[in-house]
Amino acid sequence: MASPRIMIADALEDLSTEDLTRFTARLKEPRGDEHKPARLKQAQLIGKDHLGLADLLADSFSGNAVSITVALLRAIGANRVADELGECGRARTEKNDPIRTLVKGHFVDRNRKELIDRVSNVVPILDHLLQEKVLRDEQYDDAMAERTAQTKMRFLFSGPLKSAGVRGKDVLLSALKEYEPYLIEDLEEKEG
Repeated sequence: MASPRIMIADALEDLSTEDLTRFTARLKEPRGDEHKPARLKQAQLIGKDHLGLADLLADSFSGNAVSITVALLRAIGANRVADELGECGRARTEKNDPIRTLVKGHFVDRNRKELIDRVSNVVPILDHLLQEKVLRDEQYDDAMAERTAQTKMRFLFSGPLKSAGVRGKDVLLSALKEYEPYLIEDLEEKEG
């Protein structure tokens, strides 16, 4: 599993030149959280590419570098990159704590009942799963044929997600964060 420095560098490399400039500008603004330093100085940022910024973030924020980077990416609207980095960081944490992973399992497995009962915006989630090739066309059609949101979600859990494994669950979680953000926030808060 990659180090936080490498994960951050990979994420920043995915940004457009314009987004990287906006990201760098955000580093100069006070964040208002408890992590020190509250902001980085202009002199520290001059001439830094994605690798230099990753080094600076990892050195400045150590164990919090990934979560701070995710928050800054979200602040500039780079949500896809933020989601991917957040998932990598979460996977790294779970890999470093295999007992937690074995006991708790994947987020979507731990929250299966709540997700079946509470997800209401299922169609764009199915579209996302089809686009990311977690679902085949036939599975997508079968899910769409189900009448209620609950039966659509139950269908996902009973078939396609079983065969898609962890990657499929990660893609579902990414879609849920995009289309059902308040539900996911609520479930994450309940887990502590």
